[in-house]
Amino acid sequence: MLRLGAGAILRRLMGYSVIGPDEILVGKPFTDPEFTRREAEVMRTMLKREREHAEAWRGDRGRRAGGQIVRDHDGKERRHLLVVPDTRALVEACGLTAVGFFGRPRDDVDHAVLFELEDELVARMGDYAALGLLSYYDIEFVKGSYGNLVLFSTPDVPKEWSADAVHRRAVEVSPGHYYEVRLHRGSITGRLLDGGDLSIVSTKYLDFKSPTTWHGLRTGTTTPRA
Repeated sequence: MLRLGAGAILRRLMGYSVIGPDEILVGKPFTDPEFTRREAEVMRTMLKREREHAEAWRGDRGRRAGGQIVRDHDGKERRHLLVVPDTRALVEACGLTAVGFFGRPRDDVDHAVLFELEDELVARMGDYAALGLLSYYDIEFVKGSYGNLVLFSTPDVPKEWSADAVHRRAVEVSPGHYYEVRLHRGSITGRLLDGGDLSIVSTKYLDFKSPTTWHGLRTGTTTPRA
């Protein structure tokens, strides 16, 4: 795990309201930790489905470097999009970082631009395989609401990924398309097909309902309930 000095930690926290493990902020019900638990389960369900695809790619053909884009719908007609720039890298990487994106979309906005930006990102993902991007998975887990699961082989999200022009544009337009957003950061021990659990280690909150975006941060491992 990457270790940060005290100064770096303080700089990371500047601008964020730090939230206690079980705290729900007054006026901000979306900070309820139950949302993290529920969305962690969605991420685990996505991970299970991704592992099923990866198992099929583990054979001789799948172990050759190459990408895969899987577009399908489940039994409830919910959209699934899985993009893997390099199947061999996904299968062989050890100690994965997981990022989950969940937002409450505004109901009076045309969200077509978000899908256009997603298509542009999909076309560029191969450029980031060598930097640690393993996969991008988008699911419509509730009609009209989408969640992302992005896996990396690096302990931190590569700065080049965050700095990508299309990624930055998606961040810039987010306030006009979401009321609030939760960004979960997690870890998966071992290789993808070893079956290690996904644990959430932190959640960042963004509230776009006021003129100035509010940022919150909760740290602490979230594991499945017994």
